[in-house]
Amino acid sequence: MLRFAVLGSAGAGAALWALFGDVARARRIEGRSTRWPWLTSGLAALLIGLLFGPAAAGLAGGVAGVCAWCAATMMRSRRHVAAAESVAQFAAVLANQAQVSRTVVDALETAAPLASGPIAETATRFVAECRSIGVEAAAQRFAAGDEGVVAAWLADAVAVAAVSGGEWVPILEVVEAEAAEAASTARHFHRHVAANLPQLGLAAALGAAVALGSALVSPDAWAWLSGPQGQRVGLAATLVGVALCARPLASAWEMLR
Repeated sequence: MLRFAVLGSAGAGAALWALFGDVARARRIEGRSTRWPWLTSGLAALLIGLLFGPAAAGLAGGVAGVCAWCAATMMRSRRHVAAAESVAQFAAVLANQAQVSRTVVDALETAAPLASGPIAETATRFVAECRSIGVEAAAQRFAAGDEGVVAAWLADAVAVAAVSGGEWVPILEVVEAEAAEAASTARHFHRHVAANLPQLGLAAALGAAVALGSALVSPDAWAWLSGPQGQRVGLAATLVGVALCARPLASAWEMLR
């Protein structure tokens, strides 16, 4: 049992490294960590390894890892869409208020309560900081947040308008258009890429179910799979399958950074 668990964990780790290496490095750069896909794949590998051996452990770990990262990418894409739509809505409201407000701060104070979604709290804090530490410093803090590039452009436009005192409505209209385009791009990516990733996890799970099911119903197939040659072939097949899933998942995750 212990030997199977050790071999299964080693096989699962080798199979998943190709998939999670780039993702783990990206998360370290961002200063955040997503551990639950690792824990899911490791637990699946341990349990299946204790029951069926190292090849089944590697297969279970690979399938669980692929499915978990599909789910993580989908959830991250949903958050990305929500943030982009929230920034676009705030930019539109601020651009409208800029046409009737006398100062930048007046426009912000009117627009902030109308903001919705993930940026609502940040917008409220932005207005409070404009009063306490000044528009430029508040804009720098707003731009350094996690709201994205378009939010940073919006903060830059506010800072420039506050310093120059010139016409800033055209600048905000440009930022509003860019924010709307970014939200449209995020929705398109989620609809046509992220929302289809569960099919990748389902295909991996179905392939594993067919392989293990065939072995369980056939004594000869089970004897071969549980033997040394079957174990090596099973681990090699797992490596190939995970490597095939790695490219679309890594690309999708990178685009959401």
